[in-house]
Amino acid sequence: MGGGGRKTGGGRKTAAMPAVLALLTTILLVMAAAPGGARGQSDRQHIVYFQGTPDELEIYKIYGRHEGPTIMVLGGIQGDEPGGFLSADLYADMALKRGNLIVIPRANFKSIIEFDRGSAGDMNRKFAEVQETDPDRGRIEIIKNLMAESDVFLNLHDGSGFFRPVWESDMANPARYGQCIIADAEVFSDAASGRQINLGRDARRAVEIINRDIQEKQYKFSFSNHDTLEETSRHKEQRKSATYYALTRLNIPAFGIETSKQLPSLEMKILQHNLAVNAFMEIYGVIPEQPRIRLNQAVLQYLVISVNGLLPVAVADGQTLAVAPGDVIEVVHVGANYDRGLSVDVVGLGSLNDIRLPLVIDAPTTVIARRDNQTFGRISLALLPPGSEGASPRLLPASGQASAAGAGAGFLPDPGAVSLAGPAEPTETAAAASASVSAGASAGAGAGAGAAAGLSSGTGAEPGAGTTAAGQAAPPRASVNGVSGFVLEVDGVRTVLAVGETLRVRRGARVGLVDIECPTPLPRDVVMNLRGFVGRAGDTTGNDKGTTADTSTDMIPRFAKAGGGGLVYQLGAERGPALLAAAFLEIAGLKLKSVSLSAGGESKTLSLGQRWGLAPGTEVTVREVTLESGLPLDNPGFTLGGRPFPSNLPQRVVMPGIAVSLAVFSGGELAGKVVLFPK
Repeated sequence: MGGGGRKTGGGRKTAAMPAVLALLTTILLVMAAAPGGARGQSDRQHIVYFQGTPDELEIYKIYGRHEGPTIMVLGGIQGDEPGGFLSADLYADMALKRGNLIVIPRANFKSIIEFDRGSAGDMNRKFAEVQETDPDRGRIEIIKNLMAESDVFLNLHDGSGFFRPVWESDMANPARYGQCIIADAEVFSDAASGRQINLGRDARRAVEIINRDIQEKQYKFSFSNHDTLEETSRHKEQRKSATYYALTRLNIPAFGIETSKQLPSLEMKILQHNLAVNAFMEIYGVIPEQPRIRLNQAVLQYLVISVNGLLPVAVADGQTLAVAPGDVIEVVHVGANYDRGLSVDVVGLGSLNDIRLPLVIDAPTTVIARRDNQTFGRISLALLPPGSEGASPRLLPASGQASAAGAGAGFLPDPGAVSLAGPAEPTETAAAASASVSAGASAGAGAGAGAAAGLSSGTGAEPGAGTTAAGQAAPPRASVNGVSGFVLEVDGVRTVLAVGETLRVRRGARVGLVDIECPTPLPRDVVMNLRGFVGRAGDTTGNDKGTTADTSTDMIPRFAKAGGGGLVYQLGAERGPALLAAAFLEIAGLKLKSVSLSAGGESKTLSLGQRWGLAPGTEVTVREVTLESGLPLDNPGFTLGGRPFPSNLPQRVVMPGIAVSLAVFSGGELAGKVVLFPK
């Protein structure tokens, strides 16, 4: 490389000693955790570790207007897969209606600059174990801590060829990775907590959603189960990966998203990554408002350079800045049409990323500006003749070097926002009774049975006499158009829901549609229809009687309307196009309301997602947990940093030396988390 000079403090492009790296990591971690280390608005947080180095790690935390689960999106863990890191980059600017995102667009910035899989080895094979001296160690530990704050983990990649369950060709077969969602198991069971994570179910739902927007058959997605935990797995190396760590150590759903390196354009790779991330956001209830794809060519407008610590000068692309021999320059800002993924390289000096690095100039050289691995502008540094120190610095006329091309078109349509708009309000006839009363278990099913069924603690109308459509005897009850109620079984507990009432159940409850209750027999063509549920494939009558709905997987959100604590679906007695009577089923996502804790003589009640700073080693007593919507904590489970502890409260745990989530589960399903962090 041309040019010459030296760093202030001595040394050229040499590898830092492990002790120095460790010290630098510690210092920068402390700086980033300090109040000045984060910037942004109340709905987002931007944290930068190792700023101004090739290992720069930018983290974006985006908080929705309404509370919900947290999805972590990781891009660029392998530097030669731009579809993943450019897609993740778009989510850093997203606004959310509900839920939260943790986004790391460029997990391995140095490898991205070099456009290499891993400049220090494959970073995605270091999550099981990483050496103290490994240059990736600091970033890996940060990523692990952020995983512990998350409920779902998505790792974005570009893979070779096209995954197919059976052999089709050399580029389309079971050994390929492109165009698939990867998981480490069909179902993962945590023996300690009893929690089951249905990875295969959720991955197939994502594939179905993604493929609706992919027209070309050869580019459609599939689910690839690596069965990583099994001894017969062909993918045992994945036990060292980020997704395997998130699943097996932190017990959160974790998926690899792979678009194909053989897709015809970078825009298509980014778009399909977006489709996949959006699908998982829909599945787990994180509701987006953005983003859009922006692929304008990067344009360097100017570099702001300080010389000898004096007022900086702006040097346009293609210009030459002349300085005296021995002057110290520092590139303090890159003016461009992008503000992320930027680096500058003073050729022959410093490192791959010389932003904000003071360098002594003793020979002519060039400053190259890059976005990721693409050079998009440069300026020249020249030396003034001896005796002209007072004229330093001096801007010379622009060289004949062509600057980067101007910005062009290339925007793709914004991904569609997930719509929760539902059907029109129930008719006046159908809503003759109050449509907001929570119905509990019917007579004969006690409070314990109602709680086991995941019903809210409210009680419905008293059962009355009459007959079901099948002729069974029942007490009387006021009727509308010959319908007095609906007979359901919620997790095996029988309940009669009066006309106009709303039954609130937890997401994941199994609701059996038993029968229509009526004082006198109804016409034979009256059907029992739960809108938004397909009870029998291919059945065009809409009759769901005798079927069971799994409320975590079987319901279609676009047929619902938003309720007080969940999505409300209409349950109707219908005759052709006429709605005779209706009741309502509200599926309330398990949502943590609060966790009551005490430590060191202080008591605190944390709401969902709130944080409490404690000294490492502090004994913390978990005293009480409550859920929103009045739902009971059914078959409770608790983890701290992914490790389970006994469910009988109060319970003591010890504050570790890293930030950890205290997660609450009900019936094996995550209700929410609060965060404990060291101070």
